[in-house]
Amino acid sequence: MNIVNGNAQELVDPTGIIEGQRYEFLLTVKLDEEDELFNENGTGLKVLYSVRDGQRKMLTYQFYELATESVFDVEWDDEEKAAVEQYCLANFPEM
Repeated sequence: MNIVNGNAQELVDPTGIIEGQRYEFLLTVKLDEEDELFNENGTGLKVLYSVRDGQRKMLTYQFYELATESVFDVEWDDEEKAAVEQYCLANFPEM
């Protein structure tokens, strides 16, 4: 899995109920045709991070088809997760 591009934005909680900050990463990934996540219409990945007391933590992720934004219900392996975490932490918005 290769991350082709991505962007991140802070999600604002207008209610103030959620402690800390939330950031959403929207990534476009390129996969081998043999990979179970491969999709002819392209594959995207949405990752939600929490930042609290200076600590960053991945909360959730969703793979989805780029063309329709339909979500895939699949798991990823530790190597893929580590690569995405590395990318997100290296490209985190200024806090």
